[in-house]
Amino acid sequence: MHPGLRLAAVPFAAILLAGALALSACGTTPSSRNTSPTPSTATQEAATQEATVTSTQQEGAPYPADVEHLDDILAIGQGHELPDNAEVRSVSPATNFAASYPGGWGYIITFTAQDQDIRNYVTNNTSLSGDNIENHPEANQAAGGLEDLDLSTVSTPWTTGFAGDAVLLPERPLGRGWLIIRGAPR
Repeated sequence: MHPGLRLAAVPFAAILLAGALALSACGTTPSSRNTSPTPSTATQEAATQEATVTSTQQEGAPYPADVEHLDDILAIGQGHELPDNAEVRSVSPATNFAASYPGGWGYIITFTAQDQDIRNYVTNNTSLSGDNIENHPEANQAAGGLEDLDLSTVSTPWTTGFAGDAVLLPERPLGRGWLIIRGAPR
């Protein structure tokens, strides 16, 4: 071996050793970063990613049912918005509605908001007053638009439809709610 090559290999080995020590200090082993998946693992990961993508995209729906497309989903049709200061918890597809209505698709937006913001939302977006939400009867599973929600997990649910294709379901006492937007080919 050429003497110059032997000297060049020493600093390279020292760099590799220093890198390995730095990674192990972070709690990571060097091999965990450099391991490439086997073909079967890569295939399984791709199938999982595809299933995740397809489970949020309903046939005929304009957008996938996910938080990244929330603004687009709310822009569908007229009058779709959330209460002021609402925090979106999730966006999911309305699969039960789609199964029961040929060509149907929908979105379920789960949110939390302050009591007064939900009351203002009801007053501004429906034909009802948000001041007397407590006076309305409890919603039941037979109410239109609730096929995709398990009302047994909702405390004293109340529901109202508006904007022609939207359903609001707030939980009482107010704080958590669902906005359901549904559509179908015309």
